[in-house]
Amino acid sequence: MVLLVKNLGERECFWGSGSMSHRVLFVADDPNLQRSLRLMLEPLLKEWEGHFSRGGPDVFARLDESAFDTLVTDTRLAGTNCAEMLTEVRRCHPLTVRIALINPKEEDDLVRLASVAHRLLAKPCDPIELHAAIQRAHSLRELLKGSSLAAVVGRLGSVPTLSTLYTRIADELMFPNYSLATVGDLVAQDLGIAARMLQMANSALVGLRRPATTPNQAVRVLGADLTRTLVLAADLFSRYNPISLKPFSIELLWEHSQQVAELATQIAQTERAGDRVVRESGLAGLFHDIGRLTLASQLPGPYREVMGAMLSENLTAADAERRLFGASHAEVGAYLLGLWGLPDPLVEAVAWHHNPSACPGNSFTPLTAVHIADAVLRADEGVLPDMDYLERLGLAERWDVWKELPAKVVHAK
Repeated sequence: MVLLVKNLGERECFWGSGSMSHRVLFVADDPNLQRSLRLMLEPLLKEWEGHFSRGGPDVFARLDESAFDTLVTDTRLAGTNCAEMLTEVRRCHPLTVRIALINPKEEDDLVRLASVAHRLLAKPCDPIELHAAIQRAHSLRELLKGSSLAAVVGRLGSVPTLSTLYTRIADELMFPNYSLATVGDLVAQDLGIAARMLQMANSALVGLRRPATTPNQAVRVLGADLTRTLVLAADLFSRYNPISLKPFSIELLWEHSQQVAELATQIAQTERAGDRVVRESGLAGLFHDIGRLTLASQLPGPYREVMGAMLSENLTAADAERRLFGASHAEVGAYLLGLWGLPDPLVEAVAWHHNPSACPGNSFTPLTAVHIADAVLRADEGVLPDMDYLERLGLAERWDVWKELPAKVVHAK
């Protein structure tokens, strides 16, 4: 079963009744699909309130009339430029999650829309995939409850946009017959990203048997999924001007993120976790503080106050952020990565890496590895692990073993 959301023309709510916890606005302009959409979406989304719009001014009339949690739009709308529409939605309704359905072959649209949509889904789109994207957006909004985090994200206006290079790589990897050689050539077009890709590929994060010396070699060894995620990490850290962020240091954040990634990988390997958990532990380590980069880059003035409070009152970054913003970089980073569609274990590790006890579960996950790695590397700052969490997992006695791993990581380099 496939789904192509193209407009229904009628302004109506076609499922649900009463008070709903999540409101979704679908934007498309083909009324002939109304019947099939009713049949496909009603069983999946009956717990939400769904509406349709024709696009253009009607979208903003609906959004101004009543707030929507998620907007899902076809990118081909008669008389409406989708990128311009989403740009205006971002400006006027920044808390509405923006999902765009696009033909992967439309490269120009991919580049434009990547900067204004939270998620791009290829069409024809499986309704289960669309449902999962909306469900995730709904779940992520729970991170905004109980504090002023919603206001913080609203003040951001938009999360850091994905670059053209990352979009082109993601576009290539969407095809079943993608070429890793083509991906390697794309990586090589940005010297900064290529250098960091090689740096990460040759680190303990990946554990190559022999060093990669070119972007093409690194891509071939890493494979598609890991390449896509690592390029995203390198892309995020390479796009900002370090001088404009001072006194925040992107270099120190990058160095710490790599150290956490490598140590988290070692911890997962020591605990004989599966290959996927080992890999996701390293990736979660790379991204665990991405919320700090988001806040520092988008709110440089207020974030200088955060850093001032950290120095003058000996506060952690998370405590200083909560005081000023009502939420920390952990929630902001998890919200960002979740909207971008990164795997749930990565989002979970970022969201709770300071407070893993708040996350349900009794097994070793990337969250465990990242929390411990961060605590080990920040022990000289007085940071301690969450022993209640480790006892819940039956791993409290492993702390003494993990504390000895950093020397092994350094030696592995």
